[in-house]
Amino acid sequence: MAYFKPDASFFKKIVIGVNGTRAICRDLSERGHSMVELERGSTAAKLWKEVKRKRVRLPDLVCKNCGLRVESRAKTKPELSMSHSDTDLERSWDYGMLSNDLIAFPVSVAADEKLWTRGHFKDSASYWHERNWAEWIVEGKINYFTVDSFRQHPPDSKARKGVTEGSELTLAWKAKFATCSGNVESVEDNKIKLRPQNGRLRTLGLPSGISVHVAEGEQVGKYQVLASSPIPLKEEQLRCNRHFSDRFIQNGLQSRERTVRFTGVKLCRIHQLTDHRSLIKEIADDQQEDLYVRLEALAYLSSIRDASLQSLFGEYLNNIDDQIRLESVITIGETGIPEAVQLLGAILHDNQQPFYLRSAASWSLGNIGTDAAQKLLKTAFADINLDIREEALDALTSLGDVTHSVLLPGLKETNSDIAAGCAEAIRKVGIVTPELINELSTQLQGRTPPQWVVWLAGILTSQEMAETLDNMESLDPKVHYAISLLCSFTHSWIARRWELQAGINHPSRNES
Repeated sequence: MAYFKPDASFFKKIVIGVNGTRAICRDLSERGHSMVELERGSTAAKLWKEVKRKRVRLPDLVCKNCGLRVESRAKTKPELSMSHSDTDLERSWDYGMLSNDLIAFPVSVAADEKLWTRGHFKDSASYWHERNWAEWIVEGKINYFTVDSFRQHPPDSKARKGVTEGSELTLAWKAKFATCSGNVESVEDNKIKLRPQNGRLRTLGLPSGISVHVAEGEQVGKYQVLASSPIPLKEEQLRCNRHFSDRFIQNGLQSRERTVRFTGVKLCRIHQLTDHRSLIKEIADDQQEDLYVRLEALAYLSSIRDASLQSLFGEYLNNIDDQIRLESVITIGETGIPEAVQLLGAILHDNQQPFYLRSAASWSLGNIGTDAAQKLLKTAFADINLDIREEALDALTSLGDVTHSVLLPGLKETNSDIAAGCAEAIRKVGIVTPELINELSTQLQGRTPPQWVVWLAGILTSQEMAETLDNMESLDPKVHYAISLLCSFTHSWIARRWELQAGINHPSRNES
């Protein structure tokens, strides 16, 4: 029997991981690295519940400057632990990783979390609505270790997870972490004395059998590993040398380890290295090669204009395996080339395609983010499938105020569904620019302002917008009243709890 994590619990774990991985990118960028995703989706929380994604287990990140690979093991508290399977090789803690790959341990926590719930029970029908908002941060220092450092020291404990966690093991290594930032005043056999800035001296007891990694007089950060069996990397060991050789790429492409071949192909695509075209074409044509590696090779060939995306990916897009089709669409999106936009747009607007594939096309267009991609997403606001409209809305709002140039003209669309989507996208972006204020002001002073322009002006809570409206002498009194009413609602206490048809109106009871 298969067991699955509850949706809310699983999504929270995804967010913790993504938040930690993004923090690693920022942290290593300060040391000269330029980190990009190696494992697709490691910096995004997008999920497709209908189809499990087919993938090679890879380190999460790679530096495009030096080729350093980093696996993120984000935690909610400082600890050195990793999931591991003793029955499935591909779920072992170090599967696909090399000895000099790094494992990072960011502490990802919800700094501010708010939960809102509402429930009703009437006759035989119940209704439950829950909203959970959290602001996530990475707290304290991120500790980095080589894979080899963990391989040289067996874990100190093993614990079996529950069935909702896949019945895997949790491997843990003993460690002592700094409880605050401060100065190490002394190091003794079984304790470390740490003095916070302007604080009282703290004495930290050390577990037996582990090595101390700090010295007297050293400044340490909160959650920094002070002692452990695996040896954490020092600051100077984390700096990027900003170089990888042609031999490094050649060895990667010819490696027997598929994750290394994938890394080599990806770096070639990122840097548009054409010297290795023939070798990568062999990888793409090798039917015994791992699918994930083969798709990345096809993405490389399309990015150097070796062949069209349609010719390269056609058989995969039409494959009977949903996992292969999904991964193909996501790979096409990663190329970011104009042909990818056209191909993804065709999938998005083909209502004969399954929802998961159209959803992936929408998400990929959002990642590409060009004007052409945005326009295709905007037209999806008129799709017959309301879920597709919402996918397009999420994809556009993820881009921020760069979408204003595409969305603002859409407020005047004769198709009310597109106009409504444009207004909601601008509202959700939440950034009020001078260009937005000027455009809304111009449209509001017309003889018959578009209704969604009026709605947007009332929903926006910007002080600049309010001042602009007050100074518009030519504004129709009825329009002014409508905007004032909407503005009053958005500031009212009822707005926080308001829902359309909230209660226990079961969808099936309203269909007739």
